[in-house]
Amino acid sequence: MTTFGRRLALGFVLAVAVLGIVGAVALRSAFLMEDAAGGVTRSHQGLRLLANLLNEMSEAEAAQRAFMLTKDEAYVAALDKSMGEVKDGLAAMRAAPVWASRGKDLDDTQRDITALFQLFRERIAERRSITMEEVTRSPKVALVRQRMEQLRARFERMERDEVAQLEARSGAMSETTRLVKWVGLGGSLLGLLIVAVTGVALQRLLADMVGAAAADVARQARELEASSLQQAAAAKQTSSSALELTATMHEVQAAANQIAQRSSEVEEMASASAQSARSGGVAMHQAREATVTMQRQIDLVVTQMTTLGREVQGASVVLGAIEDLAERTNILAINATIEAYSAGEAGERFRVVADEIRRLAEKVRADAFDIRNQLESIRNVSNATIMSTEAGAKAVTTSATLFSDVASMFALISERVGASELASKEIKMATHQQSSAGRQLETALVDVGRATTDAEDVAQRNLRTAEALSRTAQRLSAFVASPAIRRVVPAGNRASPAEASAPPDAPARPAQPS
Repeated sequence: MTTFGRRLALGFVLAVAVLGIVGAVALRSAFLMEDAAGGVTRSHQGLRLLANLLNEMSEAEAAQRAFMLTKDEAYVAALDKSMGEVKDGLAAMRAAPVWASRGKDLDDTQRDITALFQLFRERIAERRSITMEEVTRSPKVALVRQRMEQLRARFERMERDEVAQLEARSGAMSETTRLVKWVGLGGSLLGLLIVAVTGVALQRLLADMVGAAAADVARQARELEASSLQQAAAAKQTSSSALELTATMHEVQAAANQIAQRSSEVEEMASASAQSARSGGVAMHQAREATVTMQRQIDLVVTQMTTLGREVQGASVVLGAIEDLAERTNILAINATIEAYSAGEAGERFRVVADEIRRLAEKVRADAFDIRNQLESIRNVSNATIMSTEAGAKAVTTSATLFSDVASMFALISERVGASELASKEIKMATHQQSSAGRQLETALVDVGRATTDAEDVAQRNLRTAEALSRTAQRLSAFVASPAIRRVVPAGNRASPAEASAPPDAPARPAQPS
């Protein structure tokens, strides 16, 4: 038999199952987002290691060129330091998980760097024994330049590949975020649907139960009224009728006690449901506050990344000025070289100095070009981060709105449960009144059995009690608004066919138990 409690438990089990499924999918999505975030972090770490390695290579080349120009041994020490840092950078890249699958590229890079450092040492050894002019005519100059260009090309290719992987991981994170959003929305809608269907089913079940009880009370009231009329017309049968009516009232009181017990259970369930709804509303409010805090942090990240983009733009302007200065210095060095050739042997030293200045200007211009490329990469990464963060901010805003909607639904559920609790209290009060009236009637019937002379008074009290029961049944019928009760209540003043056909002095028929 399906009872009210079982249906209520079934509704809560379905709601808990839906929430469990939504929570499981959300937890799985959280793990996926954590894995994607870890991949993005590893990609950023790999790019940073690659940039540091390229920077150390540039410093080593600069130290080698400085020694070739000045023959200052301090630059040899700087070259050795840069070479050690390059080796440490390669070791760090090999240890990094992001470069674990690029072992061949790292082997080729290490081989080229070793060969390049060997050329650096050979050129330094030659510079100690030959002049600057002989050094510039050495074929190793072109070989060094060629190897540096190869290394830069390989570094650019590795950087492009890693940036592509970073974009792919960012796309995976976006897909996971979209999945979390749709699962949360679908789970919330399904949970609300289950709660609504359960509420309607429970309301109908409660209306049927109370309507049936009201019908039984109305029927008992009509039978009691008929018995009281017959008792007033036939005093001789008062005693026997009183005994039978006493048994009937026992059954009515048992039914009233059962209704009161059911009302108490419904009241307790309604109280527990109201407390759960209030707790859910508080939890939704806290979740919304956490989402708002997350949105503020995302807005702060976007602001900082925008500031970084402006700083990079300002650095680009300063770098343009440096490139212009290097170009002008190069032109002046060329003019100075031409003048030195015109001066002949007297301008030989001046020509050497002019050549060194020209090479220095070319180096500055090349370094400025590399720095511009790095600044451009930083600006691109900053723009991509801003776009991803803005997408996350939109998703957080949508989540905050959904949390607000769920909190409103919890408030509505709490209000509905409160109304059900109030109705249960009214039913309980009515059944207590009915039980009290039944006990009074039973006492009156005992008195009738003791003294038949008081039969008329007892009959009158029975009539009044029957009228009270009829009004109670009408109130219960109006409360549940059941069509079956509406058909029964108007017939309350009509006697049944058996009662209409009974003679005036016939004993009253005892009421059937509900």
